[in-house]
Amino acid sequence: MAEFCVCRSDQPATALQKVIDFSCGDGADCSSILQGGGCYNPNTVAAHCSWAANSYYQNNKAKGATCDFGGAATISTADPSFSGCTFPSTASASGATGTTTVGGATTGTLSPGVGTGFNGTGMGGSGLGPAGTMDGAAAGLLPGVHPAAFLAAAILSLLALH
Repeated sequence: MAEFCVCRSDQPATALQKVIDFSCGDGADCSSILQGGGCYNPNTVAAHCSWAANSYYQNNKAKGATCDFGGAATISTADPSFSGCTFPSTASASGATGTTTVGGATTGTLSPGVGTGFNGTGMGGSGLGPAGTMDGAAAGLLPGVHPAAFLAAAILSLLALH
């Protein structure tokens, strides 16, 4: 039976956005949820989250990845695919590209519009998501740099421009 990693509809949009940011920055093929992609609509954080989490999970489960993402996602045996958007259930079908490109240029964090629920799924799932990297990566923080030091450097850089 096929397994899909889907985001939980009871989670806040901020938690779901972190899943998108982590997944798309660490091996998920997120080209389908970019504007013009087959899974772009509905253009909601919840819908894009399930695509990104599933792509990441399918590409990395053979390496030990799980579908949890801090409680924001869960395993479902119900196929979340819909017209024009087929969710992969294997690594080979999910397109393991590693980075997202638009017009030949590598993109940064994907930030789709905010929306509400998509494909409400049952509770359950297994294991923990990627350990120790999701929050820092998703929040856009520089590892090893104290936020106050980063802010001070940014202010000094702005002052130097004047």
